[in-house]
Amino acid sequence: MTAKQTLSDADWQSKTYEIIELFSPGAPIDENDLFAGRQHEISQIIEAALQRGQHAIVYGERGVGKTSLAKTFSLRLIRPTKTLSSVIVNCDPQDTFTSLWRKVYKDLGEEGGGNVLDGTTINDISPDDVRRVLTRFDLTTTPIIILDEFDKLQDPNAKALIANTIKSLSDYSVAATIVLVGVAKSVNDLLRDHASIGRALIQIPMPRMKAAELAEIIDKRLPRVGMTITPAAKAQIVALSAGLPHYTHLLGQHAGRRAIESRSLTIDVQHVDDAERDCLERAHHSIREQYHRATQSPRSGNIYKEVLLACALAEPDELGFFPAKAIEVPLSIIMQKQYKVAMFGQHLKILCEADRAKMLEVTGSPRRFRYRFEEPLMQPYVILRGLADGLITKNTLRQLMPNYLQPRLSGGEV
Repeated sequence: MTAKQTLSDADWQSKTYEIIELFSPGAPIDENDLFAGRQHEISQIIEAALQRGQHAIVYGERGVGKTSLAKTFSLRLIRPTKTLSSVIVNCDPQDTFTSLWRKVYKDLGEEGGGNVLDGTTINDISPDDVRRVLTRFDLTTTPIIILDEFDKLQDPNAKALIANTIKSLSDYSVAATIVLVGVAKSVNDLLRDHASIGRALIQIPMPRMKAAELAEIIDKRLPRVGMTITPAAKAQIVALSAGLPHYTHLLGQHAGRRAIESRSLTIDVQHVDDAERDCLERAHHSIREQYHRATQSPRSGNIYKEVLLACALAEPDELGFFPAKAIEVPLSIIMQKQYKVAMFGQHLKILCEADRAKMLEVTGSPRRFRYRFEEPLMQPYVILRGLADGLITKNTLRQLMPNYLQPRLSGGEV
């Protein structure tokens, strides 16, 4: 008996709702059972939480899952003698040190939202005030304070005071952990001019996710709705995600809906193909507009689309960077003629400029420049657009992405 015969229309509709809820491209994961991969990073952040005087800083590209890690890691900590009190607070551009810690105190349950300390009303909170408050928890509770989007904090004085707070908590061996989370290429980008607290911080770079970790996102969710996926369809989603969990969620959600619409409990390659078109049609207006600005030119025969697509298909390092040399092979395949760096170097330069929607950021020195997408989520979009516009085919992707459309390999790799 087929699935179509065994489920009512109401049951199929219910599964649509469940798929939409389980795959969450627009929000961080806050349920430990659904968090996938990142075992090494989790071990590092737990190490910081369990050691007096140690704190952590988590950094990496936008969209690699830093906030999801911060939201779920404390759920894996088991402390028989103390209670964990974990709070996560977003840093806003207008925050001062005082306003930030008032938010922390409020979430920790301090009376008056941080306005009253030791019975005295104060307007300005100092690092010493923070140390004294967190020391109160020392006997029964281990507070874990996660300051998310730390890179958005614009007040240099606030960053300096946070650095001083970390140093003070470390010097006094207070059993509280501060975890800084932010978009950055390095720790220096987040804590410029405050290298003195390096010994108190466990530095945790967040690279893009591995194929097996992205596959785990799918594997953890589909059984909850009684669905499966073919190995080729899963590999297609994983490859197109380019290491970014957002697109695994997005493609997984749309492919699941397409399967349900066809009254199937198994997602196949055709469902993923349909999901690719859905993702393009529903992409944020800002993404579509930025792509249009970057790839249009009054000159006929311009190759901005092709160069940008080759960038999206270039082999990056764990933080998303690639050298110009890495673009030669994909661009040559796309253009069906050999291209060397000198033939598209000017295109790269222009794609890094604000007038061209600043699609790429560049680091390094001349002849050693490395590039990456300014907005990481643009990279999968560019690949999907390349497929939709006929600039590349799935055969092209098989050449450039060996795992694309290939079944799961032995040993848990995709």
